[in-house]
Amino acid sequence: MADRALKIVSMKDPADFGLAPGVLAVGDAIVEVAGKPAEDQLDFHFHASRGKSVTILVERPNGTRDRIVLPTSAVAGLEIWFEAMDFRRCRCKCPFCFVDQMPKGMRETLYVKDEDFRLSFLYGNFTTMNDISDDELAKIIEQRNSPQWVSVHVIDDAMRRFIFGRPMKRDIVQTLRTLSEGGIKVHTQAVIVPGRNDGDYLRETIETLEGIGPNISTLAVVPVGLTRHRQGLATIRSFRDEEMAPVIDLVESYQQRFLKTRKSRFVFASDEWYVGAAREAPGYDTYEDFPQLDNGVGSIRNFLAEIEADLEAFDLPPDLSSIRIATGSLGARVFERYVLPLFARHGMQAAPEITVVRNDYFGDGVTCSGLLVGKDIANSALAAGGGKTTFIPPNCLNYDGVTIDEMTADDIAAAIGAPVVAPVDSFVESLCDHAASGSAK
Repeated sequence: MADRALKIVSMKDPADFGLAPGVLAVGDAIVEVAGKPAEDQLDFHFHASRGKSVTILVERPNGTRDRIVLPTSAVAGLEIWFEAMDFRRCRCKCPFCFVDQMPKGMRETLYVKDEDFRLSFLYGNFTTMNDISDDELAKIIEQRNSPQWVSVHVIDDAMRRFIFGRPMKRDIVQTLRTLSEGGIKVHTQAVIVPGRNDGDYLRETIETLEGIGPNISTLAVVPVGLTRHRQGLATIRSFRDEEMAPVIDLVESYQQRFLKTRKSRFVFASDEWYVGAAREAPGYDTYEDFPQLDNGVGSIRNFLAEIEADLEAFDLPPDLSSIRIATGSLGARVFERYVLPLFARHGMQAAPEITVVRNDYFGDGVTCSGLLVGKDIANSALAAGGGKTTFIPPNCLNYDGVTIDEMTADDIAAAIGAPVVAPVDSFVESLCDHAASGSAK
């Protein structure tokens, strides 16, 4: 998985740190740091931060190589940026892989399946650990690339071959044990397919992962999500609402057991189970420190806690009827069950309109707000009558502020002929501001 030598694309002037001009410059490439190959940025920063000085082998643009010695304090101050790393791609064929369920013709980045422990460490991306080498495991442990995030899904070997769509190169239990014994914390997930890796398979998965050791920190149990774009993929189905309660009961029974033995619940059911089963979401403290929030574990309670805190800081207008909240079917249930009653207890008399966005793009089986596209939001808002200031989920926009189908909030606003708001900070504050402006018109 070694990258090419690390080519510098940006850095501060070495003279600012008392270094000789040209000792290091944009266009140079780092080959070795402290006698170790510099395969990626993590190698560089790890080895260049140890001791008072560091020896670096540099390859100049003309091909010559120089060995230089720099103070580690100067290395940090130079703020060196390198060319982007080349990440490993996933070779699994999971029947529920979202990338494989994307329609054709989208931007290229949407079809990239990463499988790289560095992305896992840096950004919390899940990997399968199926293709990792022993040397890379040793590197994770040496450089303390902790925590790691691993998709396990199931322990049973035969079922793993089905779930991952390929033969297994590594023993996942031994791999996780190596990381755990090396002091690396690991968060795991199991995406559950009804009739496949549920039931006794899930019990085995929970018990085996918990038994590896305390550094296997959590397991998120998540229901499979399927789009309508499944040509060439194995035939599987989603959970029906009436099938979700038994999974909750199973998870919660293990939580009570593990609280007694490891002082942590260890295994957590994602919010979709509770919404689908029409069960009350567990209390805020149940999620401990919310380690798997980005995986939909505890997002309801976290969102409600933020709202409750903001309701103490801002005066909620009694009339919110000028606002439309456009969200997925899952989010709509959360608003109806939790948020609107909370607003009513804080003086709301006229509620905002909740519009369930029909997900034509991915299909009705995709219910979460983060996978709504601009066209579907616009169509649903127009079908509901248009006109109102429309709040959309901020997580349906990427870092560039565009949806999967490359629409901005302004694009959606132009399509529906009304303001569109994607609140990224305080939902309540933004709601107050726009409700007040809507009432003033």
